[in-house]
Amino acid sequence: MAQQYDTVGKDILNEQINEIACFVLNAPDVEVLADLDTEQQVVRAFRTDITKRIRFNTEEAVLHIELQLRDSTEKPMWARNARYHGYLIGEYQIPVYSNVIYFHPDAGKNDPGGYTYSWNGYDYRLSYKVIRLVEIEGRSVLEAQMPGLLPFTPLMKPPSDMPLDRWVQQCINTTIGTPVDPPIKGTLLYGLSLFGGLIHDPGLFEQIPEELMQESPFFERQRDKFMAQGIEQGIEQGIEQGIEQGIEQGAKEATLKNLLTVLNVKFHTETVRALTPALQNIDDLQRLEQLHRIAVNVKSLENFTEALFE
Repeated sequence: MAQQYDTVGKDILNEQINEIACFVLNAPDVEVLADLDTEQQVVRAFRTDITKRIRFNTEEAVLHIELQLRDSTEKPMWARNARYHGYLIGEYQIPVYSNVIYFHPDAGKNDPGGYTYSWNGYDYRLSYKVIRLVEIEGRSVLEAQMPGLLPFTPLMKPPSDMPLDRWVQQCINTTIGTPVDPPIKGTLLYGLSLFGGLIHDPGLFEQIPEELMQESPFFERQRDKFMAQGIEQGIEQGIEQGIEQGIEQGAKEATLKNLLTVLNVKFHTETVRALTPALQNIDDLQRLEQLHRIAVNVKSLENFTEALFE
């Protein structure tokens, strides 16, 4: 499921890359020249999330953006960026402007935004911009109507005098009203529901007209996936009954994945792993959906565990 956040986020930002480039660089009239292939970097293959050749102020440079749902665990973010910078500077010999966008409100708090050392004539300095969505004033983004940022506005800072449910409604209304083609609008709304569900009650996004999201290729792929699961199960159990049971099983598996994603984002993966067998043994879709809603709003894993075994 975490891969879905990454895929949808990159697709949205790539679709609106010109305005995203101006936003992260805080510079007007940035011209995106080309997409840069970064897959074959070292013996072990790595690929950056978004890497473009750009031009502004008559200067060509590399724009690099990493999307982080939560904190980097395998390696600290500064170490990953040092690896990316080393390759990009060596490959293209032009300035590299690197940015890390953190989605979850708890992510990126301890990212230093760089790494330096100096000893005996040896000096090294790496700097990159840390962008935590929770620190961005969401109202200014809505007023600017930048389509590429609209799906992430529920994760941004709402006006101090506005309840969260009204803030989510305003994010939805602005996205619905943005003047873009139907497939793009469908993807923006699908992304808004997907990312907003990280911290808000998923029920708040049920008001999004499904016929609008159906225009998104991501919505189609998810529907086709569930249909395929249903048909496969139906072959094994009998056509009519099997399709119905298969679709329900696909919904259970999807809900369980969503639930585990929320828990892993909010709490330590190792602790969540201990609860996974108990969650996998739940065969009631409504119970899984209830636990998913609890996981979104619960403050501690202990409280969630009590709800699980009550």
